[in-house]
Amino acid sequence: MNVAVLITSVLLGALGQVFLKWGVSPAGDPAGGTGAVPGLLRALSSWPLWAGLAAYGFSMLLWLFALRKFPLSTAYPMVSLGYIVVMAAGAIFFQETVSVQKWVGVGLISCGVLFIARS
Repeated sequence: MNVAVLITSVLLGALGQVFLKWGVSPAGDPAGGTGAVPGLLRALSSWPLWAGLAAYGFSMLLWLFALRKFPLSTAYPMVSLGYIVVMAAGAIFFQETVSVQKWVGVGLISCGVLFIARS
């Protein structure tokens, strides 16, 4: 149960990033995304932006529960799993390029998290 809370917190944080990116994306902006004020107004009225903030808020609450159960030196490195999820989501939902160098980075992050989790 404790590990599930930690993983859910990390996944909600990553989901929050995806929603925030979606919320501030210029796609569908009637002003064409040209200008800070129209873009900001559109972002503030965007449900994905608010969903991202809500995901972050709930992630923070779960994170507080996780910190009660895990040493900080174990829990915090697990946040890096969110980097992997966000990178994959960027490629899937926003057609972002994932280079070989990024995949090597994912491998290194994964190995580091595995070493920390097993210690």
